[in-house]
Amino acid sequence: MTSAKSWAEMTWQERREERFKQWLAAPGVKFAGTEAEKLHKERVTRFIKAIKMEEPDRVPVMLPVGHYPAYYAGTTFYNVIYDYGELKRAWIKFMDDFGDMDTFMGPGLIPSGRILDALDVKIMKWPGHGVGKDVTTQQIVEAEYMKADEYDWQIMDPTDYNLRVTLPRTAGVFEPFAKMPPVRMLFGAASWVGLLANPEIRKVFQTLMDLSGEFMQHQAAIMEVSQVAQSRGYPSFFGGVMAQAPYDFFADMQRGTRGIILDLYRQPDKLLEAIDAHLELTIKSTIKNFPMTNCPVCMMPLHKGDDTFMSDKQFEKFYWPSLRKLFMAMIEEGLVPFPFAEGIYNSRLKLITDTPKSAVVWYFDKTDMAQAKKTLAKTSCIVGNVPSSIVMTGTAALVKENCRKLIEDCAPGGGYILAGGASIDNGDIANLRAFMEAAREFGAYKK
Repeated sequence: MTSAKSWAEMTWQERREERFKQWLAAPGVKFAGTEAEKLHKERVTRFIKAIKMEEPDRVPVMLPVGHYPAYYAGTTFYNVIYDYGELKRAWIKFMDDFGDMDTFMGPGLIPSGRILDALDVKIMKWPGHGVGKDVTTQQIVEAEYMKADEYDWQIMDPTDYNLRVTLPRTAGVFEPFAKMPPVRMLFGAASWVGLLANPEIRKVFQTLMDLSGEFMQHQAAIMEVSQVAQSRGYPSFFGGVMAQAPYDFFADMQRGTRGIILDLYRQPDKLLEAIDAHLELTIKSTIKNFPMTNCPVCMMPLHKGDDTFMSDKQFEKFYWPSLRKLFMAMIEEGLVPFPFAEGIYNSRLKLITDTPKSAVVWYFDKTDMAQAKKTLAKTSCIVGNVPSSIVMTGTAALVKENCRKLIEDCAPGGGYILAGGASIDNGDIANLRAFMEAAREFGAYKK
């Protein structure tokens, strides 16, 4: 009798299978009944087969729900970020009324307005803070929070840079941290006591401690919704790490769009050095030996890699190599990279095929899905992409027709998940029901 393989001895496929088993088993989930547990297994199996580019019973569906439950429940985004009871009520009402779904993403990405206020966050505007209370989502404030000559500092000591530069520039409460000495100079316990002798720095820590209860209340509301969803047999589709393309780490909230474009031309070698350093740190500290979770799928929003942000030549040099290395590190751990290719990736399709078969799931926003299927047919499961404009303002018949055409183009042979191009904030619930109807009517695979 041979002993079971250790994790180190497994292939990436075997590691992924172990994680898939965990997803199916859903340890710790208290199902509402045997039917809910049965539905959970059916839904997870449907997604696993699609990921593996096999044919499930039918095309699985990811509804573009987003912040829609707030609108549907007759409340506002402003209310749910400040009133956690309203948040729970809205998301649970949507589950109560909608019924059968393949998966349901709860309010995990809904921020706490109370915490944002207290921290004096500079990188975001939210209803009642920078934008009107009727606005349906938060908005990012992009700027050069990292200066062009600060790459070496970021590369040498990213923790020190984050504490003494990034945090003070991006949240008012942390401004006193700019006066802190480097953490590496705080030797022994007494030096930390001395640090807190500074009243400004002491106030920062006191504010954070005072917010801990608020944070726990916010998280408790989110967890309650998640538990209700799981108990009803709606599996979570994102249980791994929320990852980021190494280029985007600098292009988003470090250098910003303007700054990163200048760097592409003025200091390309320094940018590449920083990307590589950040990538290696991410792999060693976050990806390597990633713990077992109830879902191995790792969401990865890609912000600055689309056709309009850089040329194919720049994509091949600055974006894809580090992103592929990150993919491969995740794949080796049995995780499933799930890049959300925001924008248009038509000219990128031919450049992103260099990954193992069925290892990466590509979610496309505005990319030509027929071409995506043709190009990635032997490489990856693809997801997408009914336009959010149609889901929000069109008719159920129009949504259903878009779904039918996508299924016709992308479903043959397996490896397709029906979804919206982006999430919605309002609209007719009948348009969301049209997704499920289309999948059942047009997406069944012949046995």
